[in-house]
Amino acid sequence: MKKFLLLLTMLLCVASSCFAAEERTTKDIFADTTIANVVITGDQLRVRTHPDLDGYIIKKLDKGTVCKFMNKVDDKNGTDSWIYIIMEDGTVGWVFGAYARIDGVVE
Repeated sequence: MKKFLLLLTMLLCVASSCFAAEERTTKDIFADTTIANVVITGDQLRVRTHPDLDGYIIKKLDKGTVCKFMNKVDDKNGTDSWIYIIMEDGTVGWVFGAYARIDGVVE
């Protein structure tokens, strides 16, 4: 019985390692042409910790800066959107969608 449990445990460990999530670096994300770009259209656009004006400001981005798209949500009023981005330095945050343009397909 002990041998059976040991064998079963080993098989489960091997099987679970096959389903481990793939780790991707920021360099991999920026090289992936299937991920949409986000181009900043407003000057000194604030990047925030969460999709709201109450979010802490992480940094400011210059007009023309290119980031990668991660997600998009509607704002509280449902009239505009917030875009979750990753920057080339690996920083992630939210920008107000009225001052950013998504280039590419977003699923």
